[in-house]
Amino acid sequence: MSNQDSTSEFDKALDLMESSSDSSDKKWEDLKDVETLDACKDLMDVRYLLHKCQASGMVDVEAELARLKGRQNKKKYLKMFWIWSSSVAAILVGAFVSFNYLFNIPVAPPKSVTVFAADPNEQRIVLELNDGKQFFLDDEPKKENKQVEKRRTLDYTNLARNSVPVVKKMLQTHSIVIPRGETFKLILCDGTEVWLNANSKLVYPTAFIERERTVFLEGEAYFKVTKDTKPFIVKTDYLQTKVLGTEFNVKSYTAEDSHVTLISGKVQVRSHENARFVDLEPGKDAILLSNGQFEVKEVNSEAYTYWKDGYFYFDELTLADIMKSIGRWYNVNVIFRNKEAMAYRIHFMSNRQGGIEETIRLMNRLKKVTLTLCENTVYVD
Repeated sequence: MSNQDSTSEFDKALDLMESSSDSSDKKWEDLKDVETLDACKDLMDVRYLLHKCQASGMVDVEAELARLKGRQNKKKYLKMFWIWSSSVAAILVGAFVSFNYLFNIPVAPPKSVTVFAADPNEQRIVLELNDGKQFFLDDEPKKENKQVEKRRTLDYTNLARNSVPVVKKMLQTHSIVIPRGETFKLILCDGTEVWLNANSKLVYPTAFIERERTVFLEGEAYFKVTKDTKPFIVKTDYLQTKVLGTEFNVKSYTAEDSHVTLISGKVQVRSHENARFVDLEPGKDAILLSNGQFEVKEVNSEAYTYWKDGYFYFDELTLADIMKSIGRWYNVNVIFRNKEAMAYRIHFMSNRQGGIEETIRLMNRLKKVTLTLCENTVYVD
């Protein structure tokens, strides 16, 4: 007999037990299952005996019989529910597997974002003269991830002490290129001190004989300008800064990351799209916007000058901008495999001379992200 027939016989037996008090009733003859019939007759006899004792506090037989029937029905419906649920789940899984197999649809991995690319070329500090001659100012080629022992200096206030050949009686335009992983200090002919950050270039005259002292910058530099009646002007591809005598930082690697930070004194800044100058006060930072205007806000000026003393210092900067600076200094690729992490704002400080492994170790201690160095690439997860 099948499970369904057995269940039906059991239900019929329970109904007869509730409606009939005599196990010899002809209705019992309709039961086909002999085992069920025998069991029910035994139960009927037991019920008869228990009824006699019920007055003395024995179990309520009718109530217990009704509970037994209810429990059996509940088990039957639960069993049917689980059989139905399992069938539906199996159908769905089979349909998903078949769909992917038939149409060969690959599961797309999370998209990675490269925020900085390493430069495969040899990294050297190069001075270029008027006639195109070049001189390497570093002692040896800059090797990958090798820490810098000291900043070097080129002083134009006393050319006789320099080993770089220049024509002393003629005005020349020189340019100096600072590679990734290096900083360099330049003292111009008027005594103005310029600290050049990694991956930067400065074009300047060997003497200021014009009405203005003008230099051209690519990258980032900190200026300590000697006071003079001639304005000192720093031009970049995106903005222009004008001062008489002061200390300020200019960062202009890209149009999206161009700003001027004033440390002391007073400066005026304007974009190429707008002829109107914006005045800055100490402790203020002017950020160039896409429309050629400036957003001026108060900042911690130390965050923009620690680099010249050999430190990374980022005050609640986005992780994407932080990793660009790290990639630029160590000349490594930087790839975000966790795209959301690019917008994280982090306070972070470390010694740039400590090597990339130490910087990664300190960054990972923040437990915001996980940085992994593989060959010449830093992955951010």
